[in-house]
Amino acid sequence: MESVPQQSLSQPRSLRFELLWSVNVILGIGLLAFLAFLYHHELRRRLQDRYQSLHAEAAALTNGVQELRGQGLPEVQEYINATCRLMQSVAGSPRHYIAVRVGRVVLQSGNAAAGPGSFYRAVRRAAESPSHQALTGQRRVMVAAETLGDVQLYVGEDVAGIQRRIRNQILLWLAVIAVLGLVLTAVISMVLIRLVTRPLQRLVAAVRRIGQGHLDADIPNIRSSQEMAFLATAIHTMSTSLAESRRQDQQRIEKARRIQQHLQPPVPIGLDRIAVGYKPAAVVGGDYFDFQLLADGVIMACVADVSGHGVPAAMGAAMLKTLFLAAAAESTDPGQVLTTMNATFTQVALEEDFASIIVVRLDPSRHTLEYASAGHETCYLLRAAAAGEPLYSTGGLMGLTASAQWQSKPLPMNCGDRVVLVTDGLSEAMSPEGQLFGRQKVHDVLTANIKDPLDAIAPRLFAAVELWSQGQLQTDDITVLAVAMA
Repeated sequence: MESVPQQSLSQPRSLRFELLWSVNVILGIGLLAFLAFLYHHELRRRLQDRYQSLHAEAAALTNGVQELRGQGLPEVQEYINATCRLMQSVAGSPRHYIAVRVGRVVLQSGNAAAGPGSFYRAVRRAAESPSHQALTGQRRVMVAAETLGDVQLYVGEDVAGIQRRIRNQILLWLAVIAVLGLVLTAVISMVLIRLVTRPLQRLVAAVRRIGQGHLDADIPNIRSSQEMAFLATAIHTMSTSLAESRRQDQQRIEKARRIQQHLQPPVPIGLDRIAVGYKPAAVVGGDYFDFQLLADGVIMACVADVSGHGVPAAMGAAMLKTLFLAAAAESTDPGQVLTTMNATFTQVALEEDFASIIVVRLDPSRHTLEYASAGHETCYLLRAAAAGEPLYSTGGLMGLTASAQWQSKPLPMNCGDRVVLVTDGLSEAMSPEGQLFGRQKVHDVLTANIKDPLDAIAPRLFAAVELWSQGQLQTDDITVLAVAMA
């Protein structure tokens, strides 16, 4: 009577991915931060070293200028030009500048773009600044100064050139460190895979098999860490407990099946007026059928469908049998039987429980069929000389209100006519495309095989439903009870 809900499960990322991603991101960020810090620190240090080299060069040149000044300023000019050319060829510094003040005369190397006065003032400002740098034209120059007597000498070099040479050296060094860092990251990842993710994958595979019902699945013996060993032991304990619980459940369900089977009335041998077909969706089900053979060939029969499935529904079906036998002992009127059953059912059943039920009474002496239906699935009266007639519900479901009442509906029924009582497991059977079998197809199968023996009705319907569902899982109980008029 209830449809099975469909659940959609999202697929989260694996723990291995999350763990390796987190570790590698943290290590990567840490490595980049370390490399950035190391780069700037090393750049500052090497610029300071370069300044010290320029200062030593300035001191040496000052002594040379002091010795050459007696030979004339042209000799001094040639000296500083030759020194610049030498530095450019040996030290690879094309932007090497020298400016010197001898007395009141200012000389500068030939590669200085600015005029003597402006260049001298620029390098002097650079020498006096805390950073030892200043702009000369379009270039920033680092300058070191030395004074000896009235000789003031300034040695400068293009900062961009210094930084470029230092940067190339540092980047090569940092590239080596980065490669070593990547190797270290790979090693750490492999260690994590071996100690954490691989054991977890083995445990996940075991848990997945347990979830699929294989409670005897082998649990790996993991000793990579205390936590993993504890987890493996806990899963093994859980699997053992589940296996024992399932064994006990199967015993209880088997007992419930035998009880329910015992409650179903057997068709007396030689009685060809009644035929039954029953297919529960589970080991036990919530469909219930019963019949009583009364005096003068009168047959009273009922088919019910209790809400839910499995053991709870089977308990409800057992309750209905007791109520039906008690009510039928007081009255053979189908409407009165339903009214009496409902008054007790609403008192003893849970608030959320309900049932659909149809009760019929076939009287051969009066050639009548009387029936009352409490919200039950459409059933059918098959006439030998006419088309089938549907038996619709005559009232609401049983179990909703204690004061509900039902009235019997009489119909003429001749010898050879048949009444077929079914549950909604037939019409609600699903095809692979999600289409219902439907009441019309139930009616069509019954009409097409109206001349078949009574005991062939249920197999015909079951075969039609199986062909329609094409192996789809049966989700509801199916009951077919056919009774013929004598």
